[in-house]
Amino acid sequence: MAKPRSIILQSFCAAILLAGCVQTEIIDDVRLVTGISFDAGEGDEVVGTVLIPYYMPDQKIENNTLTTTGTPSRELFTKYQEMSSDPVVGGSLEVVLFGTDFAKRGVYQVLDSLQRDPGIGTNIYLAVVDGNAQETLEGKYGKRGNSSFISELLDHNIKSRDLPKTNLHLFISDYYQTGKTAFLPIIKKKDPTTVQLSGIALMKDGRLVDKISRQDMFYFKLMIDKYRGGTVTVDLQKNKALIESLKTKSKKKLISRNPYEIDVNIEIKGYLHQYTGHHLSKKVLKEIERVAEKQIRMNCTRLAQQFQQEGIDPVGFGHFVKSRTRGFSYTNWKENQYKNLKINIKPNVTITESGVIE
Repeated sequence: MAKPRSIILQSFCAAILLAGCVQTEIIDDVRLVTGISFDAGEGDEVVGTVLIPYYMPDQKIENNTLTTTGTPSRELFTKYQEMSSDPVVGGSLEVVLFGTDFAKRGVYQVLDSLQRDPGIGTNIYLAVVDGNAQETLEGKYGKRGNSSFISELLDHNIKSRDLPKTNLHLFISDYYQTGKTAFLPIIKKKDPTTVQLSGIALMKDGRLVDKISRQDMFYFKLMIDKYRGGTVTVDLQKNKALIESLKTKSKKKLISRNPYEIDVNIEIKGYLHQYTGHHLSKKVLKEIERVAEKQIRMNCTRLAQQFQQEGIDPVGFGHFVKSRTRGFSYTNWKENQYKNLKINIKPNVTITESGVIE
């Protein structure tokens, strides 16, 4: 028999999203849902909130929300309709937020409903909230509505900062991938008008089990994604250097199968934007590159070993080995081989521009 909570979530999502598949209606006569949040309620109850932007005559956007709690399969969506003066339609969804407690329960039932709806794009953003998702959805961020602001916040950090590429499609793909732990961004509401990216949630079997701190996101992204921007601060003995406009790529190489050993080659190119020392010579430039490589190797190794100790694999080492090993046993990998895997982080930093060099 299906668990009650699973039935609740799947039915709620199906109801709110399938509402977007009705006959064409005049946009002024419906209420378009752009954001949904889920929080854990009492027992098996779910607290669901939908965000419905209202466009004012002066072109300002008012963020309206409807919140209800329910357990019967269709009760949540029915309550939303009862609370609204117009039909609630779910065809403009941009973001789905999960409160921390809800994420620890498991989010996959919601995602399963999202991926089954043909009216929902696979590029919508999902995020775990550090705290309560409803309170975050009810903030007042920017001028284009809360869902657009959060979506653009995540998009910007993917393209130019330290968040690896993520969306509904990629999360579902990682969830089903043998030898890969899925992840989601974590956002946090600082005050009524400010929300920020604060880390990465590691979602083993769809449940929140661990986090990557904001400070470690740079090193995590180096191992699994490409940079086309971003910055890194290099701590020298007496001075600091800031390398920006980073362009990076990483490539794994299977060195041995008995025992398993993998090289992670990371190519990094960037422009030296700031240096706190008085004189920048070619010798100093080489020292900055050397220290940057040491810093990257140390932190990426620390993260990889932390993942091994906790039995999670967001870098996807297991999937990589599986794709290159005939007769691969994932059970043996998970129980014995992964924790003993030797991982060699091999960064190569090149400063392509640095202004005047003495």
